[in-house]
Amino acid sequence: MVGEPPAVVDESPALPPDGGGGAPAAPPSPAACDASAADGVAVFASDVDTGAPQAPGAPPYAIDGCLLAYVAPREAGDASGALRLRDLGTGEELLLAPAAEAPRRPALAGDVVVWEATDHGARVVRVRRGGQTETIRGPFDHAGEPRVEGDAVVLTGWLTADESGDTDIFLYEIGQAEAVPIASGPGQQRFPDISATHVAFADFSEDPDGRFDEDARDLADIVVYDRRTRRAVPRSREGKQSFPMLGAGERVVAYLEWAPSHPEPKFEQFELRIGDITAPADDDALAASIEQWGRPYVLPAVRGELIEWVERPANGNASLRRRPADLSAPAAEVPGLSALELLGPSASATITVVAARSPGGELELRGVAR
Repeated sequence: MVGEPPAVVDESPALPPDGGGGAPAAPPSPAACDASAADGVAVFASDVDTGAPQAPGAPPYAIDGCLLAYVAPREAGDASGALRLRDLGTGEELLLAPAAEAPRRPALAGDVVVWEATDHGARVVRVRRGGQTETIRGPFDHAGEPRVEGDAVVLTGWLTADESGDTDIFLYEIGQAEAVPIASGPGQQRFPDISATHVAFADFSEDPDGRFDEDARDLADIVVYDRRTRRAVPRSREGKQSFPMLGAGERVVAYLEWAPSHPEPKFEQFELRIGDITAPADDDALAASIEQWGRPYVLPAVRGELIEWVERPANGNASLRRRPADLSAPAAEVPGLSALELLGPSASATITVVAARSPGGELELRGVAR
């Protein structure tokens, strides 16, 4: 029942990186649920822009079906909160990662959960499926920014310990010994997303310093990788395009654009564009011009027939906006969230969750039917 403490399925921490420890419990079996089941779940009120500890653009929660992965509020003495998996149908929960690992950026597909964590001071990507948790290995120094679809995980791998250094895109299929590179080149390739058929990422090789940072000269293009043919195709446009999002159909990609100039910090104003992967990038359509004055900054959500984002104008209340992915209708405000501080959306096929806080209150999830 909403408002009652959740039943705890397993309070043991996630398995160590090498898979040791006792036998983990299986994740809760999802039951039928409605959007209101997410209401009131308290989440970690971190600064997602600075990476303390959440990373740019990533909310500390993710939903798929009736399963919700979220970073809980931190307890006294902890710098972060623990990562939990909640069945919105039953209220049962599973502890995925303790607060000591500073879990962040969860992503969810079916019963597969991925997230960033800190292990002995290094950034790693964890994956959990069927009750087993492991750290994804590969030919990189450290890794982050994971996304998941089916049994495959895409992530960014740093080739050295330098956070501003060279990065490549890696694909990990569950059961493999390690992740394999699918996109490399000079400078940074970052912020991947994955669907059943494609991977999309931002390529900063054309940028003057070759990396993502708060620099008015930044340049980048979106690149789409076909998982079947293993062919990568750049979608070149003037200016900077980054943070690609798949999920609105096999042939659709959305992304953020700053062109020809962009503000600092960048996430205060940007355009959301959407297009057909097989068509020229010049044909991509403007879905929304978005303002998010003041932190935290969180990406839009692209899922199924809808795209959703938080609008936070310089003057006025924040709102959750929604528009059909085919742009057949203008954007509309989702009712019931006025006068609240809003974080950012995460969506399943039937439910969108957004973190909201009333003045002086805690940051809690609100569920909205799609």
